[in-house]
Amino acid sequence: MEKKIGQRVFLMGVFSLLLTTALLVGLFHSSLEERGKREVQQLTRVLAEVYPWLNEPSDLQPFADNTKRITLIDENGKVLYDSKSPSSRLENHAEREEVVEAMETGRGDSARTSSTLHTYSYYYALRLSDGCVLRVGAEIESFLADFQNSLPSMVVVLVLILVISALVSRFLTKSVVSQMEKMIWHMDEVNDRLPKEMLPLAQAIRSYQEKKEEGEKWRQQFTANVTHELKTPLTSISGYAEMLKSGMVQPEDIKTFAGKIHKETGRLITLINDILELSRLDEPGNIGPMEPVDLTRLARDTAEMLSMKAEQFQVQIHLTGSTESVYVLGNKTMLEEVVYNLCDNAIRYNLPGGYVQIETFLTGNRPTLVVKDNGIGISLEDQERIFERFYRVDKSRSKDTGGTGLGLAIVKHVVMRHNGRISVESKIGGPTRIQVIFPSVEEQRKTQQAAQQKEGNAE
Repeated sequence: MEKKIGQRVFLMGVFSLLLTTALLVGLFHSSLEERGKREVQQLTRVLAEVYPWLNEPSDLQPFADNTKRITLIDENGKVLYDSKSPSSRLENHAEREEVVEAMETGRGDSARTSSTLHTYSYYYALRLSDGCVLRVGAEIESFLADFQNSLPSMVVVLVLILVISALVSRFLTKSVVSQMEKMIWHMDEVNDRLPKEMLPLAQAIRSYQEKKEEGEKWRQQFTANVTHELKTPLTSISGYAEMLKSGMVQPEDIKTFAGKIHKETGRLITLINDILELSRLDEPGNIGPMEPVDLTRLARDTAEMLSMKAEQFQVQIHLTGSTESVYVLGNKTMLEEVVYNLCDNAIRYNLPGGYVQIETFLTGNRPTLVVKDNGIGISLEDQERIFERFYRVDKSRSKDTGGTGLGLAIVKHVVMRHNGRISVESKIGGPTRIQVIFPSVEEQRKTQQAAQQKEGNAE
């Protein structure tokens, strides 16, 4: 990590240095050219002002120097005077770009680059009152020439800067990594001394550590609970089987022992199925096929399915509320588990002569399920924990009635995966009311489309 950060900081410095150098070269090059052009234009205007006072064209010679070339051309393109060469040796200038433009508009200019690309000639021409054209030319040195001449020295300076940048980036990287290591391993000690820019990172790391520790604690607790829950029926099955094997059971009691083994086996299978279901619900991603599910129909089917169990516990179960269909967009199998587990719990934790009431209706446009019973009730303290895995309000009663302690945990997970809300109202010895509110079909479809679009963008 330290090496990668150092390399990226160094490369960023190199890129910034090269980009800055290129921009400066471009700016100086452009600035130098513009200044040279202005000097040529200014000299041409001055000469045009003094021209009427000259006796002959050769009087322009004092104004010329090694860098400037002054040329006087008549209206036919013949060179009358040139500060660099005898006019008789020069060809007709009538076709020169700047001369043609000056003849037509009164002024003209042009630039012709040299073969070396380091200098170019710039010409500026003005038409005089007598019809002649006064032209001044100069070889304007490009900044690129100076840059090339000083390139060896600049390379040395750049190498020196890169070396210093590498050392500085290494020092800064070590400093940053050191701070991060302290944040990770000694959070409480350095939190007060951190720069304010690093506080959000420190808080994020702290939050991650707390969640990780909480997750590890939960995992250990869950593993211990699973081990204990599996061990109990397996111990019973092993004990009964050992007694049958050793011949300690009377022939007339074999059927009783076989029934106990069958009961414990069924409990074990139910427990394993619930654990597998929770594991599946814990996995992120799609919850399977989503379809409009009639919540009222599910409640009616569940009431019929649990009617025999309700009779066994001397509890009445019936459906109230809306007789019309109330639709939820979701996974039908999962929603069946929600209704079944809530009703099954209400029966098992009830009292002889009690009732279980199932209602379905709309809260606004949101489908709602309510399961109400007049059983043993749930204390306020227990209400906060009943959706935890393997948590039981009455442990002895739960095992006697065949509960695994995972039913409400499954309910909570399914409701969350369907973007719903679940609430509990109860008290010891009083009625218990559990309400589940699901999003409307339209809301659920929008949520599903947004999730699918997000997955598509991620791919």
